[in-house]
Amino acid sequence: MENKDSKWTPMKALGKAQKEIDSLGIPVFKTDLSEREELNFSRLTNYDNKELEDFLTMYGGYKAYLETKVADIEASAGAYEAAFTEGYNTALYKITKEYEEEGRKKPTREELRGEILSKFTSLKEQRQDLINLQAQLKKITGLLNTYTTAYNTVSRVVALRTYGQQ
Repeated sequence: MENKDSKWTPMKALGKAQKEIDSLGIPVFKTDLSEREELNFSRLTNYDNKELEDFLTMYGGYKAYLETKVADIEASAGAYEAAFTEGYNTALYKITKEYEEEGRKKPTREELRGEILSKFTSLKEQRQDLINLQAQLKKITGLLNTYTTAYNTVSRVVALRTYGQQ
């Protein structure tokens, strides 16, 4: 059993989550992410059924891979956000208490935030890490959406051909 006195960190939470996934015994999803230069999306309707199968396999693999990456980043961002929020609330309590004990007027919320982030560099770094993760998540989600749309487009072409043969 883990010692509850040890300091919690987002990395420990992510490590614990990974151990849980590893304990499931499910093999890691692997896909060939090399570029398929012979497949040109703009010529999609000109390809035969075998080439369309290649598109579906390629885009489906990219899509599955990106879905896993999105989940990984969401988990990391969630852990970092939780750590930042807890640390920020603790710092806010400490600083507010200092103001009260010294009889000084409590600053505005924005001023307190600035003071906290300037005094507690670890919180500032956590916030920056979170911002970086959120930016990465946005970009990878956009890429996932692109491959999802490409996969769906190829799937529709296949469906139209299948329907046309009936």
